Amino acid sequence: MTNYIGILEKEPTSLWGIWFPDLPGCVTAAEDAETCIAQASEALELWVEDAIASGQALPPARTLDILRQDPDVAEALAKGDAAVLVALPIQDLGFDRSTWKQLDTRAAERGLTPLAFVRETVLEKLAS
Repeated sequence: MTNYIGILEKEPTSLWGIWFPDLPGCVTAAEDAETCIAQASEALELWVEDAIASGQALPPARTLDILRQDPDVAEALAKGDAAVLVALPIQDLGFDRSTWKQLDTRAAERGLTPLAFVRETVLEKLAS
């Protein structure tokens, strides 16, 4: 599974916010940093689901070392913003690497995100 790096920022007169350099338009904001970070995986999940539904390929997640070369990221980090690693909520299931690969493959075969595939599978099992 892929994790993306988000940039946690706070301007003096604004909410806390996280934006994802690799995912244009994927943002979240909250009154405090903890809530903002907690919401980030949901924002990431929704962005990924929308991208896949519209036929877009997911951009590769860049490492922090590579992101530091991006002028916007370098500026944000220089002013004190923080880089945070954000995982899709589905990763909380505790699967090993082999299971994740199988899940990714089966989901892709059905044109679904891994989360959508798990959701669909669970709903099918509950209905039977």
